[in-house]
Amino acid sequence: MQVSTRGIILRQTKTVNDMRMLTLFSEQYGKISAAAKNDNFRGKLKSSLAIRPFTLGRYELYKNRDGYRMGRSETLRSFFGIGEDIDRYMEASFVLEFTDKILEENAPAPAIFQLLTDYFDALERRTKEMSFLTTVYQIKAVNILGYSPRLNECVHCGKKGEDFLFHVESGGAVCRECAGDNGLIYRSDSDIIDKIKFISRSSIKELEKLYLEKQALDEMNDLIRRYTRYHLDISDLKSETLLSEK
Repeated sequence: MQVSTRGIILRQTKTVNDMRMLTLFSEQYGKISAAAKNDNFRGKLKSSLAIRPFTLGRYELYKNRDGYRMGRSETLRSFFGIGEDIDRYMEASFVLEFTDKILEENAPAPAIFQLLTDYFDALERRTKEMSFLTTVYQIKAVNILGYSPRLNECVHCGKKGEDFLFHVESGGAVCRECAGDNGLIYRSDSDIIDKIKFISRSSIKELEKLYLEKQALDEMNDLIRRYTRYHLDISDLKSETLLSEK
């Protein structure tokens, strides 16, 4: 059976017999694996351009009982500006690896697909603090996947109010009476819970030109990495190690 879909290449691996295995995040079918001949990657063929990183393409796939095989492909949009800046490149590489980890095989995820294309679009134009958009992407992906932190009341006692701390392990806001002494609690004067709420209800485009002070940005980055590590079991990402060494 032959099918056609828009998609973004998350990962590719060389295999035997002059072949590669592509991990494709397709708009219609979700994350799938597709075999492709190395000839598709050579020269200036349209198909080779569409398989480059940070490219939105249209892919012709042949499906059989063993999986998918890549046929013709074309570039719909190349976010080439990402590859021209090392900070953009590293952040986008992390997001591709993160996305690969959170997606299930053969499970359509149209909201995540749109979020990823919006992220690439905004990142390409961003001039500084690239990591902020990466944190925005992670917060929104967590919400889409159904792991949103509870932010409007204490997760332990249900108390409502404004004087909350953020407790990673408990999954959201805690009042000071329930907080105790735990290293995963963010005791901050930077209104981190209000920032997460604002990010959650705003589009990436609306946040594209928002910048945070370094302390607030570092805290936000650290919080979402800890949150996804604990609640989504997202850890040991190769690209995360590179980011930490910047």
